[in-house]
Amino acid sequence: MPRSIAVIHHMARSGGTLISKCIGCMQGVALLSEVHPFANGGQFNPLAQAKAWFGIDVQAEAQNRGLTQINWLQAIDLIHSCLSERDEQLVVRDWTHLDYTGVPWVNPGYELTTANVLSKSFEVNSIATVRHPIDQWNSVSKLGVVQGKLSVEDFLKGYRSFAEAAIETGYIRYEDFTHTPEDSTRQICSALKIEFDPEFITKWSHFTKITGDVSSAGGGRATTSSEIKPLSRRVPAPEVLEQFRRSPDFRASLDLLGYEE
Repeated sequence: MPRSIAVIHHMARSGGTLISKCIGCMQGVALLSEVHPFANGGQFNPLAQAKAWFGIDVQAEAQNRGLTQINWLQAIDLIHSCLSERDEQLVVRDWTHLDYTGVPWVNPGYELTTANVLSKSFEVNSIATVRHPIDQWNSVSKLGVVQGKLSVEDFLKGYRSFAEAAIETGYIRYEDFTHTPEDSTRQICSALKIEFDPEFITKWSHFTKITGDVSSAGGGRATTSSEIKPLSRRVPAPEVLEQFRRSPDFRASLDLLGYEE
């Protein structure tokens, strides 16, 4: 029977940092944050995260096992094995932005690359988290690295493709999460097949082993101290809203994920 691994997928500025903090702070969980087979540099390097956050020297572990060079999958495999020896469960927070938006680093391939690669060695237990496309656009379009490089049309093309993938994996809506964080987190844990820790609700705000904008929880002030609460909607400019309304990808995405305009 293959070993299992837990993977969370979400697009940029959709509340993924907040949700991942709630999972990562749980007893017995070790979270790699925004890792992807196409990204091995800087803060997204799983080897660097494993060493800084879990005290695992992956290169040394590889040498101990007679491996002189390791690829991304082998690195995750070694981290998973080391954590298993400690009775800790690895959760991979996928950097799904690369697959469905890509800007400004890669051209999106519109598939869950991380899950596909991990499936070569593991049984993948995954779930997606989503946010209303207008709210997500309002946030992601303001990112410095994206401004002027991402059109509404391209954003919605990726959003629809990710929504279709989310239907396959199962998903939680960010808006529902902010209304019922404990119930939603329990659902996420069930999908990932990890043990639910009810104490997360008092621990998540202090959790720092994470990448992303931890102060804004997915693109807007969703948190006050340790409080999780819904965000108010910011209506985009009329010309932008009209682009959304004309897009078949927008309409299809709303239908897929059960959103209203």
